[in-house]
Amino acid sequence: MVKKIYKDIATYYDRLMEGINYEGWIEYIKNICVLNQLNPKTVLDLGCGTGTPTLYLLEEGYRVIGVDGSIEMLKVAKKKLSPFNPVLILSKFENFTIKKKVDLLISLFDSLNNILIEDELLRTFICAENCLRKGGLFVFDLNTIYGLSLMNSSSTFTKESRGVYSIWKSKFDRKRLQTTLSITLFVSENGNYRRIEETHMEKGYSFYTLKRLLRKSGFTKITFYEHLTFRRPRLKTKR
Repeated sequence: MVKKIYKDIATYYDRLMEGINYEGWIEYIKNICVLNQLNPKTVLDLGCGTGTPTLYLLEEGYRVIGVDGSIEMLKVAKKKLSPFNPVLILSKFENFTIKKKVDLLISLFDSLNNILIEDELLRTFICAENCLRKGGLFVFDLNTIYGLSLMNSSSTFTKESRGVYSIWKSKFDRKRLQTTLSITLFVSENGNYRRIEETHMEKGYSFYTLKRLLRKSGFTKITFYEHLTFRRPRLKTKR
């Protein structure tokens, strides 16, 4: 289940994510498409959030549908993407649907790690397969179990971005293979600071489990790569 997250921080999410190489991610996805001899025209962005990757795709001429489980994030996306007026859908990941199949489906920035129950991840994969035309491609990224395990109780860092100070604390549960991430924001407003707190959880899945669920969902050609490369994952691959 995708919990009620990205609610209070939605307004400040883009400031928190400053420095992310969105353009590099999009170029990487385009290279994956070339490798698979796919020339997509239509794209579904699952977990589109505030719509920054969606915006890059729209600016390059793709027809894009955005799906997200947070109405607050979609409100930000709607404003950001208003010149293009794309279809934005509020839906849980495990039961999203669209009227017309797409060429390419993407899910970025460990969105699928937010799914904590294996059966719900399976249903998400089934929805993804149902939304793709024959020969279409599903590209997603995940934090690996190893990557999440590095987010232990000693993992605390702070950052500041345009009047928003944030503290990030994480703890990894080795039994459940889950990381709990506590985010505290201090937002400058009229000379004072407003405090915002959210707790996010991410679950790690083994490559074996992912391949099993993908095959069960109807996907046949399955390939794993290290983040933003075409290398095979290793034991200490983080994403």
